[in-house]
Amino acid sequence: MYSPQQLFQFIQYAKNYLDGQDFEYQSSDLLLDPNKEEDITKLIAIALAEHRDGDVPSGFATNKPGDNGKSRGPWQINSSVWGNYLKQFDIFNSYDDIKDALDDPGLNAIAAVLIAQYNEGERIGIDNWTTVGVQDFGIKSNSGPFIETAKQYDVNLIENPEQIQNPNGTIESIQPEPTAEGFERTRGQNILEEKPKTLREMMSAIQMAKEGRLLNNEETYATGKGNRVRLYTGEQVNNQLKNMFAGVEEVKDLSPQQIVDMYAKNINIYLPYNASYRGVDMVGDGQNIVDLLQNKNVNPNDNYYDAATGKVITGKVVNQRVNAVKQYLYQYFLNKKEEEPLEQLNSVYEYIFRTVQPYVKVDVEVKNELGMTTDQAPDTTIRTPGTGFPVNRGQFLEDKNNTRFPKRPGQNVGQGVAPQTAAPTFLNNLEKILRVKPQSKKSKVTEERNAIGDMFRGR
Repeated sequence: MYSPQQLFQFIQYAKNYLDGQDFEYQSSDLLLDPNKEEDITKLIAIALAEHRDGDVPSGFATNKPGDNGKSRGPWQINSSVWGNYLKQFDIFNSYDDIKDALDDPGLNAIAAVLIAQYNEGERIGIDNWTTVGVQDFGIKSNSGPFIETAKQYDVNLIENPEQIQNPNGTIESIQPEPTAEGFERTRGQNILEEKPKTLREMMSAIQMAKEGRLLNNEETYATGKGNRVRLYTGEQVNNQLKNMFAGVEEVKDLSPQQIVDMYAKNINIYLPYNASYRGVDMVGDGQNIVDLLQNKNVNPNDNYYDAATGKVITGKVVNQRVNAVKQYLYQYFLNKKEEEPLEQLNSVYEYIFRTVQPYVKVDVEVKNELGMTTDQAPDTTIRTPGTGFPVNRGQFLEDKNNTRFPKRPGQNVGQGVAPQTAAPTFLNNLEKILRVKPQSKKSKVTEERNAIGDMFRGR
């Protein structure tokens, strides 16, 4: 269950995210602006009213679905009513089922702020919640029991929740938050350093992909979309890329823009799946990799290709985008600790795919060929009328998913909380699984499916 304090922190997360997207807030009696304390209180009151005890506030919101499963999360966002609207935004569009996104209280808060800013049709802003229309609840007039209960939050308080509620109503304890304190900072100092890709190197990779020989057939590779990490054999990926590029007659005839775009969207999306990343071995449950990435930025003067916009941007812009979501993703990683080694490894890869992986470091030749590198990529996105929110930001890293409790800025590292110890057998078990190398393709499918279940579909 979520207290007013926790609901306030969800709203703060939503505000921080929308601020990073240059969202233009509107303000009126019906359009709530999360920059205003009175409007924040009303947003909290709405969540409390949606989970009231009869006609009085219970003091908490839950994550139980209502309306026969259609209304989800603390703010009871109706997936049938708002699904198509929310799917206009990449942060929601990456989910196969919008209900999965709305079950994440952080994303639920983003949806609530967007609806509280919705200024089209007959029902404006908070009129889209029927509870707001109940006069005795006093939400519109900013008075009454729900408003008074909603005021029970402190903007200066950082609260570490001890329990969360799953959508099925079950309660789970949250383990003490581990910190980066004490992890070996001397390793992996250059984990974000990589050689910039040239046009020739990308052309060569596309040619190999066209011939079906880009990756090692027997190895496993990971790719990410939304809140899922998918695993494929190199053979599967090679076949997919060979079919995908079948219509490309001569790679040398492609334009520089086509080469970079094809590489970024179809080849850069795969990583070798093992217990190391860029030469740094995972320690314990792999948190050392996440901690290293969490506390580092790329060189602001380097050039990166952003496949979402088709532009070259500076490392400075990459850092701004990635840092805007690191807090949320780090909390999600900490709260999602898994006992099963492969599930935990997937959590590490999930963090990687949503932060540093979407951007391809390119050399000066690529920058010159594509014609632009700036500290601020031009805004050419289509914006939803009446909201100021971009319809297609296209930043894969913004696709945040299913956090159990995204906390306010400053809570992730170095807060003096005792480190969490991982299961001592994590890496041992993981290495045994990843080292399985059956001789025949038939035995590979049978044995690895038995070993790790559905995680390795298709092997």
